[in-house]
Amino acid sequence: MRGFTGRGLAVAAMLAAALVLQFGAIGTRGAEAQTTGLTVATGAGEPGYAVNLFGTSKVTVAVGSTLTFKNGWLEPHTVTFSGSKPVPPPSDPTAPVPTNPGKTVAFDGVTYLNSGFLLKDQTFALSFPNKGTYPFVCIIHPGMTGSVDVVDAGSATISTQAQLDASATKTFADATAALKAASATAAAKGVTKTANADGTSTWTVSVGGLVGPSDLQQFYTPGLNVQAGDTVRWVSAVPTPHTATFLSGTPLPIPPTPENQKVLLPTPAPAAGFDGTGYVNSGIIGVGWPGTQFSVKFTKAGTYPYICVLHVDQGMGGTVTVSQAGQVIPAKTGTGGLVEATPASTAMQAALVLALVGIVAVARRATKARA
Repeated sequence: MRGFTGRGLAVAAMLAAALVLQFGAIGTRGAEAQTTGLTVATGAGEPGYAVNLFGTSKVTVAVGSTLTFKNGWLEPHTVTFSGSKPVPPPSDPTAPVPTNPGKTVAFDGVTYLNSGFLLKDQTFALSFPNKGTYPFVCIIHPGMTGSVDVVDAGSATISTQAQLDASATKTFADATAALKAASATAAAKGVTKTANADGTSTWTVSVGGLVGPSDLQQFYTPGLNVQAGDTVRWVSAVPTPHTATFLSGTPLPIPPTPENQKVLLPTPAPAAGFDGTGYVNSGIIGVGWPGTQFSVKFTKAGTYPYICVLHVDQGMGGTVTVSQAGQVIPAKTGTGGLVEATPASTAMQAALVLALVGIVAVARRATKARA
């Protein structure tokens, strides 16, 4: 999930959408599409890796055809035909708002048409009554683009579903391989250990990564062994928003959006250090966000799990294992980190739904007020 310099309602809604864990439709996307004609795979991934690409960069359909887009992963996407308008930035408050909710629209090539956010397994469909070439994008993942060529019926260039499926298989496999190669490189670098004047150490953990428009949803290295008195610092060099959050038995912040100050802003550990109790949160870190790094000093032996609040549904988490000061610990850091994505509780799901619906409603009212 990409957050750029803006932190408007669109990004807020995007973050809410990304943490809705595989449950029913909530009215924040376009129509529950008719599955006629061809289907274009929209995004893919697996725990730790979000492939932010369409399955094909070009699809050819006959005049009058209906084309369906289907999201295959937890990362939300939009399918946006800007028509004669510029593509809005991710910070635009109308970015998550579907232009024609509940309908399959005939695209005239000029009118702005937006799916709104598509969550996992959700679909969006539109028909093409006129010949031409029509580009489409995902607003929230710059670089995630494609185009539709509309031609006469009977043309030899019309795409088949088999062709689109083969293209998606290769596109997603290649992108996943590139993400895993980048992840292996980042993991090989590990953490940086710096000696402090008082005899303790500071360990620096890299947060996330990018390969084109696709995201590494991981910490490097996610499993870390330190000694009591040491400090761990998380540093992000990418615009994708992340957090390093120790829940310590406290509930996940609801709603998990930047408008929730408990998510957006840091909650540092006590000045004396973190002993494994209480909520400790980096706030959102990343290029263009309020901060790019966050530090925690650990004072008590134990094993402390942490997560990225915004991407825990995609498995983004880690652990810090603290040994007593002076105790010999392995020089090599651990490898554990990807957390198991489990369905949210009913109460959490309901809260997320209400948060997202409320945000979109505000955006809609703002749009009408400007009209």
